[in-house]
Amino acid sequence: MKEALKQWLRSYGVTKQHLNFPQYYVPYLVGRGRAFVPQSLTLELTFRCNLSCVMCPLDLPRIMHDGERKDFIKERKGVELTSPEVHRIIDDLAKFGVKNLTLTGGEVFLRHDALEIIEHVKRTPMKLCVNTNGWYLRPQIADRLIELGVDSMSVSIDGPDATHDEIRRGKGSFKRLAEGIANVAAAKKARGVARPYIGITCTIFARNQHNFSEVIDAVKDLGVTSVDYEYMFYTTQDAIDRTRAMIPLPYRPKEEDQIVPDELRQVDPDIFMSQVKAAEEKGQQFGLPVSFGPPFKTREQVRLRFEDPDYAFVDRCFYPWKSARINPYGEVYSCSIDVDFGNVREAPFSKIWNGKAYQTFRRTLKARQLFPKCTKCCALNNQFWRYLPTP
Repeated sequence: MKEALKQWLRSYGVTKQHLNFPQYYVPYLVGRGRAFVPQSLTLELTFRCNLSCVMCPLDLPRIMHDGERKDFIKERKGVELTSPEVHRIIDDLAKFGVKNLTLTGGEVFLRHDALEIIEHVKRTPMKLCVNTNGWYLRPQIADRLIELGVDSMSVSIDGPDATHDEIRRGKGSFKRLAEGIANVAAAKKARGVARPYIGITCTIFARNQHNFSEVIDAVKDLGVTSVDYEYMFYTTQDAIDRTRAMIPLPYRPKEEDQIVPDELRQVDPDIFMSQVKAAEEKGQQFGLPVSFGPPFKTREQVRLRFEDPDYAFVDRCFYPWKSARINPYGEVYSCSIDVDFGNVREAPFSKIWNGKAYQTFRRTLKARQLFPKCTKCCALNNQFWRYLPTP
């Protein structure tokens, strides 16, 4: 009965974390821009990556793939947070009361100190998720991750073998990630442990709309815990300009281009819905939890998601009251919005979280419910937020 209820909730994009709504909803209503300690935080250790996904907005992986501007690549690596700085951030987060930390990139394991950082996190009470493209999960690293007690891992897959390699622009990348997942599963078995749980994330867009259900066939025997489908983020220059005009805070441009080529948005609703049905049936057949965020139920919702920049599945956002991100250079930001909240090299995150800039941002967002740039954000992925009353 419990598993059936969990599966039903997942079909609507609702997970356990969504049920912790009082933690962010109460300060949203009465906090005047302040918030409780965030439930989770994402620490981006590097923007460098050995692959260059065609839909990825980050500038650095694209520059690295093209083999140009090597001085820029070296410069950006040089200003990344150092090991001692990352350790101080982790200690501050743990003392502040953050419960869940995600390490991501770029590709986390391009940092020579990645395992050292993971070890430091696991000395704290925080639960740890590591995001990776799977390329560097060789047997020795996989075993060390299990030894350190990593709680969960998220491995990104874009489709079956050839589709994945084409999208990642990395020959053999699917083979490497499959081997990597198998290495983690083998290390868990050898040590007799269940963790880390291994979740698969697949981003749906034009290039894999015809076969994204085959991801399940590809991973069903690898010991993964779940398959979560999400959709490519995109925006327009008009939405960016309108959003900037609405927020009375300094603008800090990110090293990314979120205006993706139109051809990547050409998703056929009929093909999409047939693949959703196939994925759900395969999930049931193989006993593998499958979710879509958001869980579109009609072809019109699919059309609007990929064709209409102003369409949002959920018309309000609580994310800045519950989570945050820190980029590789120490800059704190909430989401895809380019706002200057502060830098952990100058002040600890525990001070920035309820600083004047964050309070102003939250009050402005609350008054508008969404900014134009918000509409395709992956945070707006469940119907639950629709039913939380807002002033």
